[in-house]
Amino acid sequence: MHNPKKKKKELSLKQKIGIKIRYGMVLQVIKNRIGRMGIEILPYYLYREKVSVVAEMPKIKGNVSDYQFEFLGQADMKTISESNSGFNEEEYLGFLADGGICLGMKLGNQIAAFMWINIKERGFKETIIPLKSDEAYLWNMYTMESFRGMNIAPYLRCKSYEVLKGMGRGKLYSISEYFNSPAVKFKHKLNAKRLRLGLYIKLFNKYHWDLTLRFYS
Repeated sequence: MHNPKKKKKELSLKQKIGIKIRYGMVLQVIKNRIGRMGIEILPYYLYREKVSVVAEMPKIKGNVSDYQFEFLGQADMKTISESNSGFNEEEYLGFLADGGICLGMKLGNQIAAFMWINIKERGFKETIIPLKSDEAYLWNMYTMESFRGMNIAPYLRCKSYEVLKGMGRGKLYSISEYFNSPAVKFKHKLNAKRLRLGLYIKLFNKYHWDLTLRFYS
């Protein structure tokens, strides 16, 4: 049985950057630094994930019966905000208040991984598109550091397909930044279909454009 050490305190900025570099996200780090100058140039993929492509659940390291799957609530937001997932506790609480769904995978009282589901809208930055009653947008998938390398993220993703299928939502969308190689590989592992290559540009936190570079058949 996997028994990771509990995280005692929030990671420092240096540690967070180190983790990104360790998992092949060097360009992502550079992009974030440029963003502090008020310039954002972000190519990204829009994906369609299909429930029907999952023939069987992915295998994880360890005994899957030791894990629990549940919707995370307000009490869990502090814990996930202390990860390197990109949002603080107040922002996560806001996502819940706005109708967001946070699905988590736990080992005992430890959160192993989590992801967010939006059934109202999808989009990238300022581009927002309302969702239909049979659609959902999947985002902010994150595996806690102590549980990396166990294939937990694909397993949780496939569990989300089951949940959404039960809600009558079979058209699932997600977005990955072009230079985020771990996220792109993750979508490939899920057999997600690329729909669009977009380019988001923002200058001096004032002007912004969302361009289409390519549609995929």
